[in-house]
Formats: sequence, C-alpha cells, structure tokens
Amino acid sequence: MLIALAGPTSVGKSELGLLLAERLDGEILCADSRQIYRELSIGTAKPDAAEQARVPHQLFDIADPRETFTVAQYREAAEAAIQEVSARGRVPILVGGTGLYFRTLLYDYSIPEVPPQEALRAELEAQEALEPGVLHRRLQQSDPITAERLHLNDVRRIVRALEVEHVTGQPISHWQTRSSGLSRPCRYLAVTALKEILYRRIQQRIERMFMDGLLDELKSLREIYGADLPLLQTLNYAETGQYLDGLLSLEAAKEAMFIHTRQYAKRQQTWFKRDAEIQWHVLNERRELEALADRLAAEIRQEMAQASKLMPNQALSQAP
Repeated sequence: MLIALAGPTSVGKSELGLLLAERLDGEILCADSRQIYRELSIGTAKPDAAEQARVPHQLFDIADPRETFTVAQYREAAEAAIQEVSARGRVPILVGGTGLYFRTLLYDYSIPEVPPQEALRAELEAQEALEPGVLHRRLQQSDPITAERLHLNDVRRIVRALEVEHVTGQPISHWQTRSSGLSRPCRYLAVTALKEILYRRIQQRIERMFMDGLLDELKSLREIYGADLPLLQTLNYAETGQYLDGLLSLEAAKEAMFIHTRQYAKRQQTWFKRDAEIQWHVLNERRELEALADRLAAEIRQEMAQASKLMPNQALSQAP
C-alpha cells in the first residue's frame, strides 16, 4: 500500500511522515518540486542529515539545479521508487506539498510530454530578466487556470507552461486531466492547522532558515550557478537575494518571505481540497504528533492485514 501525506507548507508533514515511517517500516519519498534538486536544502526546508538518518529517504537531490525536471520525469522516477520500496516489503510514504506530483501518481493523470525547447526557454527567460513579471502576465491571458496556481516568481514552471502551449497550441491546463477517483491502493492523508497556528509555524521556519545558514547557502549557490538561476527566483531564495543585493533590509526580506509563504500555503490548501479522497487531520499542537502517528499507523496496519488476507481469495476467484 502507498501512503500519501500532503498539506500546506510548515504544517508538520515531514515530522508526521517520519513518525509513520518508523512505525510502519516505511521509507519517505519526496513529493516536493524543489527538494528534488541538489544543493537547495535550507531554503526548501529539505530534511536534514539527522532526519534522513532516521529512515531511508528517496527522490531527494535527484535533479541538477540547472535543468528543468518535468512532471513526466518525476512520475517515472517516483513509480520506480514506489515499486522498489514495495518489492523489499517496506511501505512507501509520499510526503510533500506539490499537488501536481500527488495528482500524477494517485490518479489517471494526463501529462503533456513535450521535450524541452532550449531556444524558446532562453528567449523567455531573457524577456523575464528584462521585465520581471512579464511571463506571468502573458500566462494570465492565455491560461488563467495555470497562472492562478503559480507564483509570479516561479519562472521555471511559468516557462514550462508557455513552452507546452507554444508547442501544442493548447494551454497546459487543457492537457492536465485526471480520473474521478484514485487509480491505485492508497491511504491519502493531509494535515492542516488553524490559520494563526500555521502562520506562527511559518514565521518560526523562516527564523530557523536564517539561523541554519540560508544566507551562506544562497551565496554559495550564486557563486556556482549565477544569481540568475531560475530556482533562485523562487520562494525564500528570491527574497533573501533581494536582501543580499541591498534592495531590502533583513527584516523586510523576512516579512516578504512570510507574506509569500502564506500565499503559497493558501494555494496548496485550495489545491488539495479539490481531492475528495483525502482524509484531513488537524494538527494544532506539536504534542499531538505522536498520538496521531500511533492512531494512523494502527489503522494502516489493519488495512494492510485485511488486504493481505483478501489477496489469496482474489487469486482463486480469478483462476480458470
């Protein structure tokens, strides 16, 4: 059985995922579209070395920051990881906040398989560099559905959407269709919290990022890849970069991160609420984590035991 654990940023998904993995002999599979990239760690809140030592983690650090890792590529890598973990008798636990990753794995989901158009990408990125925000405005006109779920600084995904539209003649939202229900055995979970509690956790995470060395991480990434790397224009890196460039004070940069993270969390909540199969759990207090993990693990073990008992009977009923 696959376990999928979703929800807005900073809510406590990673902690709950670790506890479930420890209780169920599971492994964590990344479902975050930035944590898949190597060297982007602090600014993406990637599990640290101590957390990754507790249980096996997969699909983290699998992509080069200079390349666009498409949803189709992610699905291929994730399917292979799910099969490999399951074949070893362990439980794959998908954890993250990228709704499109969950949708492509849990539903019969159509993905436009358009290969990268390097010349077009370079042209679009040059336009964005000259006039920040121009690509998002263009996307709003041609594909408002996709534009609504993408932040204007998410240049990498905006470019991909425009690329698909240019090649196929249809907006990317036209191609992204899904089945009405889950396409595989799965326990689909999500965690949420009261707004004021979630906001407090977001603020705490931002402070922790700076204490953990976000400034040094961004300086290093800029030295290696250049300040114009599209991933460095995304959440947390973009605002920190404005501080390094003298465009914002440190406090103003933190406030911008807080505002943009709140907006992102709201978009995540809206996305996941469309999936009626999700079982939502409220996590207002950290002390509730252990009890929630115990309860969910017990329920999942019971479901897995029932499924294993049914399998021989099913095999007999299908025999000629």
